[in-house]
Amino acid sequence: MTKHTIQSTRGSAMVAATLILSLTMMCTRPTMGFAPPNSFATQQRHPKVMQTTTILKSANDNSGDEARRLKEKANQYRNEAEKLRLTLGLKRIEELKDDIQQFMSTEEFGSTEQEQKKFTELKARVEELVRKSVGDAEAEQMLAGLSSFSSNNSVMPVQSSPSLEVSVALTEEEMKSAISFVGSLPIPVKDTLAKAAGYPNYDSIINLEEFVNNLYVNKDASTEKLRRLYFQAFAKNIPGGADIVVKDSNEEYEIEGLSKAIQQQINDRMENSTRAMELFPRVVQDADEAILPRDIDANVIFQLLDRTTFMAVEKPMQVEGGYIIRGKNKRKTATQLLEVIDEKLAKESPQWQESFQLSFVEIYADSSEQLFEDALLITPNKFAPMAPKLFAGVITAISLFSSFVYCIDTFSENEAVMQKLKEASEQATSGIVGAYDLTWFNELLVPMLVTLGLAQGLHEAGHLVMSWSKGIKMTPPTILPSQALPYLSFQNRLKTSPKDYNDLYDFAFAGPVTGLTVSFIALLFGLQLTTEVDQSVAQLLPSLPVGFITQSTLGGTIVDLLLGGGDGILINQDPSTQIPLHPIAIGGFLGMIIHAFDLVPIGSTDGGRMSQAVLGRVWHLTFSSLVFTVLFLTSLFSDGFNLLLGFLFIYSFTQRDMEIPCKNEIDRVELPRAVAAFVSW
Repeated sequence: MTKHTIQSTRGSAMVAATLILSLTMMCTRPTMGFAPPNSFATQQRHPKVMQTTTILKSANDNSGDEARRLKEKANQYRNEAEKLRLTLGLKRIEELKDDIQQFMSTEEFGSTEQEQKKFTELKARVEELVRKSVGDAEAEQMLAGLSSFSSNNSVMPVQSSPSLEVSVALTEEEMKSAISFVGSLPIPVKDTLAKAAGYPNYDSIINLEEFVNNLYVNKDASTEKLRRLYFQAFAKNIPGGADIVVKDSNEEYEIEGLSKAIQQQINDRMENSTRAMELFPRVVQDADEAILPRDIDANVIFQLLDRTTFMAVEKPMQVEGGYIIRGKNKRKTATQLLEVIDEKLAKESPQWQESFQLSFVEIYADSSEQLFEDALLITPNKFAPMAPKLFAGVITAISLFSSFVYCIDTFSENEAVMQKLKEASEQATSGIVGAYDLTWFNELLVPMLVTLGLAQGLHEAGHLVMSWSKGIKMTPPTILPSQALPYLSFQNRLKTSPKDYNDLYDFAFAGPVTGLTVSFIALLFGLQLTTEVDQSVAQLLPSLPVGFITQSTLGGTIVDLLLGGGDGILINQDPSTQIPLHPIAIGGFLGMIIHAFDLVPIGSTDGGRMSQAVLGRVWHLTFSSLVFTVLFLTSLFSDGFNLLLGFLFIYSFTQRDMEIPCKNEIDRVELPRAVAAFVSW
């Protein structure tokens, strides 16, 4: 080999050494020894390179565009993986630089066949490293100086560079910058680097300086390996993502599979969001958008939360009717938590509570491991009834009229009464003024109406007193009609939330218990009057059939005991047999059935409110469904007068929802209230 050839080879080796130094400097200098080449410029050109952790949030906010954006993100991930490969390839650069320096240190290097073979190997390694480190165009430009590697006809005048002696060891400042940079990376990138450095994941790293040194000195990874590690780190937190693999043929990710996995998570999240509000009535879910809280209103609460009050596990999530914040109460009781937050609200944002309210409630959990979880619920502080006032007024008028007709109908089986009413009607038709007198009939009808009205009036008075004492606002009652009773119930809706379940229970319990007590007393008094009336009045008394009386076990037993001696003489007769009763007794008997229906623990009846207060929303829903099923099956097999079927039919349209949220739905009612509820049911 000639001296000219040796000089050419030396010059080419110097060029290769310079390229290796350039690669080393690009991997160390621009980002304090950590970021891949042109990382700063790349970040300036692509500001979202470091924001991969927001993909799920973006998918949540804009699920319809996710599939389209996903392909763009995939390209972005591959670029990042390439840059990570350079970061982890510093060992290869260092080893190649050392080999070139050793080769150049030989006095007459390249003069033997063995040294020429070593030189060819070094050239191939340089070319491979450069092409894998930068783009094709830039690689061609950088490798242009290596043409003399295979040329024996020219000499490239290259000055030796002392910078070849630069060490890749990180300074203290570079180490701090590298650790800071690692901390700013998205979670999938962190996990990728950790796995490449031999750690299970980023959270398992104890010594960050050791981790960074491992990346520089001890570890190496191919492009394909980094891509796989990065993809796995990204996909592992997506339901179904662990099953997505990388295509070996063209090293492309299963974009379709990843898209389906993310879309499934979006659908699950939307489903859980909907399920979280399933326990709340339609009046909450369908609230007018004009009064709903906004992001800024929800963040007012979120900013007040800390480790001493409520440890939130997520930011406020918008749901139907408001926002929820999942987390854990750090106070001893829910009452203490709400009191602390209310105090902070009064100082930081006193006007907030004029429009909104904060409730601590139970919702369906996202995780399949538990049925429900605690959450803060942000809603408007007033709930407008769904039924228009005009519609409610029409229903009330119809119910009042049907109640009046029903009471008159209790005289229809009395032939003496019907004969006298027929005569009075004929006289009125003939035009004879003052020839007929209905005073006798009014004296019988009015006591029945008064008894019903008094019991129901005191029922509503009980609600009114409790709502006033507890600071609860409610709507005027709507009278619900019934085909087998004078009316079914007086329905009133809550417009503002009770403080807690104790207040809701007291409000619900006061009404029906008062009405039931008055009706029970009226029944006893009316039965006593039935046994004392003279013969002339007894012939005109209204009556109820045996089949109807036996619909109430308690009422039927009392009637049989006081009028038949308790041997079943009355209630064991043919169901169509009429039992004459004093009007007050009939009013009391009908009132007992009506108020007893109010105590049935389903939906938002008074009994349902009590059940919700005792059991909570989740278990009240279960208990309510069970009671409804039992009543429905019972109604199918009952004979004669079917009160239950009519009640369930009306209930299905009017009272199937649960009550609006209380401010504190975590603390249950006290034991005496729970016992009283089960006794009343």
